Amino acid sequence: MDYAAIFHQRYSTALVADAAYRANLPLGIGTIGLAPLDRRQKLAGPAVTVQANNDLISILATVHYAQPGDVVVVTNKTEAVALIGDIIAGEARRKGLAGFVIDGCVRDAVALLKLDVTVVCRGLYPVGPLKLPDEVKGIGQRDVALRLGEATVHPGDWVFADTDGVIFIAAGHLPVLYEQAGQLLEREDNLIANIEKGTSLSDMIALESFLEKRAKDPTADFNAHLAEHDQTI
Repeated sequence: MDYAAIFHQRYSTALVADAAYRANLPLGIGTIGLAPLDRRQKLAGPAVTVQANNDLISILATVHYAQPGDVVVVTNKTEAVALIGDIIAGEARRKGLAGFVIDGCVRDAVALLKLDVTVVCRGLYPVGPLKLPDEVKGIGQRDVALRLGEATVHPGDWVFADTDGVIFIAAGHLPVLYEQAGQLLEREDNLIANIEKGTSLSDMIALESFLEKRAKDPTADFNAHLAEHDQTI
């Protein structure tokens, strides 16, 4: 199954995240503020990882060894540095990589937006690693577990990103995840279609019934209530 293509065509990170929670699958949520430079873009694929340590060579090597469809995930010990620009992104495009998740800054934003490669990052900065003082430079590590926000990302984990943020999940969970995502999407589409026809959302999710439950029991579980009524929100 072409999971990346299905994600691009049908799903969002929000839907995939909800599907993971419903299926009780471990889910990693990336650093708050990570988003594509072009908010219309989406990204999905297996991660190749590098802890850059202000070492441009380690990033170049990761791109060099990455395979078509891979997502290059980069962390760094310093925030005030641009970890990639248009030249590295252009090479990634030539190789057919899916794109980048940079837990930090990038540069050459105008040129990056013209390239057909998705760049997810937290911000922009004009200076790259080669211009940093020698005392803050190190040697990066490729193919290692990375920490991004609440998530620990291992090489081969799947990355999903769009304007809502970035999530990570083990590749072995994809079949169950997508089965659940398909069911959720159908329910959401039905809810939206019925709202557009004039049906009350409160009626469809039996909101008043739940409010009565919670008045009697403040610990009442809304997720369980939705499941009882075969609904989602």
